[in-house]
Amino acid sequence: MKGEQMAQITTTELPQTLQTLFIEVERTKTPLTVIHEGKALAIIYPATTQAPRPTFGTLKGSGEILEDLIAPVAELWEVLE
Repeated sequence: MKGEQMAQITTTELPQTLQTLFIEVERTKTPLTVIHEGKALAIIYPATTQAPRPTFGTLKGSGEILEDLIAPVAELWEVLE
């Protein structure tokens, strides 16, 4: 987030204005830095919503059938002996 000016607030100001600040961060999409004793304690970023990924068909085209799936096995597997 280079070039953006972040808002700042001290921890003593935080409890009475927390809900208002969250609404403002969401509305402006601008991060807020929480300051405690002159040092940055936390940065509150606006939440981002991601579109849900489709479940059905997500692996379509990612597999490959190399041989006949129905034909009997030509060689005996070591596990079956």
